[in-house]
Amino acid sequence: MARRQGGLRPVCGYACRAGSLPGVDPAQLARLHPTLYHMAEDGTWPSIRQRGLLSTQAIVDLYQPDGDVRARIMSAVRQDKITLTSPALGDMTIRDQRPAKFIEVCMDDGVSPQDYLNALNGRVFFWLHRSRLTRLLNARLYRNSRHTVLHVDTTRLVRAYSGRVQLAPYNTGSMHVPTAPKRGPDVFTDLADYPYEQWLAKRRQSTEPVVELTIRYAIPDVASFVT
Repeated sequence: MARRQGGLRPVCGYACRAGSLPGVDPAQLARLHPTLYHMAEDGTWPSIRQRGLLSTQAIVDLYQPDGDVRARIMSAVRQDKITLTSPALGDMTIRDQRPAKFIEVCMDDGVSPQDYLNALNGRVFFWLHRSRLTRLLNARLYRNSRHTVLHVDTTRLVRAYSGRVQLAPYNTGSMHVPTAPKRGPDVFTDLADYPYEQWLAKRRQSTEPVVELTIRYAIPDVASFVT
């Protein structure tokens, strides 16, 4: 993958099929974005260091809450944080999903809100741009709270979890206005299939053709990648 001013330009080599575009090269992605950022609840570093970064689905699988609590976590947009408690495991807080206010009208044809919630709840999220992290930290819902922010080495994480890495072109959990982009689970795309050039052209600028990097389910050893 060759460099274009401000971004990546896929190079079509022997692996390209006729009529297809090559995906994103992990090494070039890491050179452009050497650090990934994850915002967690304040005080969660000891738990993260012990158990890793867990998706909402992984937390539910670990804590096994009763049916009503599970439904509040997994089958509806969470309007508030939900804290799970276990004598053996301690407390774990799952963040709210308030920015998904208009999920019903932001779904692609044939995609149910539950389909999309399953996709959101089944992965761990990172920002590629520090400006996105700063924007989230200063958002109205979060600016008056303390947070734990992880800085993660892109190269080593992507190398270790290459089979579970997927990219997205916008903030996939933000549906705070009814005109937000239509979406479904397929917005999360493997590196080899990510349509970088299309998003580059669509944005008419090369600043953010990729916005999120996600890992499916969990990263148990994330502490080894934290810088």
